[in-house]
Amino acid sequence: MPARVKYLVFRTFQALIVLGIVILIFSALFNSVSEEQLQTRIRQTVTGRVRNSPELQQLSDEELKEWRENEIEKLRNRWGLNQPVWKRIFMDAWDRMTLDFGKSYMMTAPSGSRQVMDIIMSRLPRTILLFTTAAVIYVFLGLVVGLKAAQVAGGKLDRFLSIFGMTSSSMPMWWLGMLAILVFAYQLGWFPSTAMPLPQTTGLDYYLGVLYRLALPLATIVFNIFGARAWVTRNIVTDVLQDDYIMAARAKGVPERKVIYGHTLRTAAPPVVTSALLSLLMSIGGAMITEVVFNWPGIGLLTRIAILQNDTPVVMGVMFITSAMYIFGYLVADLLYGLLDPRVEVGTSRSMS
Repeated sequence: MPARVKYLVFRTFQALIVLGIVILIFSALFNSVSEEQLQTRIRQTVTGRVRNSPELQQLSDEELKEWRENEIEKLRNRWGLNQPVWKRIFMDAWDRMTLDFGKSYMMTAPSGSRQVMDIIMSRLPRTILLFTTAAVIYVFLGLVVGLKAAQVAGGKLDRFLSIFGMTSSSMPMWWLGMLAILVFAYQLGWFPSTAMPLPQTTGLDYYLGVLYRLALPLATIVFNIFGARAWVTRNIVTDVLQDDYIMAARAKGVPERKVIYGHTLRTAAPPVVTSALLSLLMSIGGAMITEVVFNWPGIGLLTRIAILQNDTPVVMGVMFITSAMYIFGYLVADLLYGLLDPRVEVGTSRSMS
């Protein structure tokens, strides 16, 4: 097996182990909460059966008490509450690792399903749409502006970028979101103050309506992150421009455009790409605050609703999805760095041989 494939298999296995440990910790932390909620559901279920059954209401107090105890015991066995705590934790973690998140206590998917996976999958594409689109925009703008600022280091653009990057990135995204709603929704009336409800149309009108509701949160995210991304790119490119081979290329009369977009960008690509990917993961991690401010129907808003309703299966399902995105995102960043920088591949090949 080639060393590169061995490394891929090893890192993927390592990521799965880390994900399993994280989910095991979550299961242990939420075990008592889940047990308490199941106990409450059992009592409510038994009480509801008694209330809806005239035959049971005719039983004597002793007979009804015995029936209740038997029913509670049956439900406890069915839902695994009679198992040892350690076994319940491991079984719960295994269910989530096999993508069995169970059913929600309170929430439903648009299809009417109460399966947690269906609920999450109805929201996840909207979160990916918002943050991936934002990432594409601020990475592209950050690359272009950062390269230009590096070319004129110490100039007006460079000084402006340093001030803008520090200022915009130091502002909390939720505060920027509220300010954007105040100005562009309430003062100017250009955009809606909330993304919900989504347009009840079909075809092109539906997509235009979603884009209209997407514009304000998208612009807020780009404004908040773009300056920092451009400043990081500027610093990386400035360091590369000081390398001997760049100085030699310029001395030989190589056109500046080729020096920047050929030699320099090729060398700067690994740290720029990986830092952009990690920035995307971090922004998705803060999805709850951003989506709550704009009422955007993604997994961030779903998490808030699930927490308010004490819907533990949904909270655990979202934690698994976000943890998996983080862990495998870092894996992708690691592999991309190896593909973009041959020196890393050589080191990897030697270590895995």
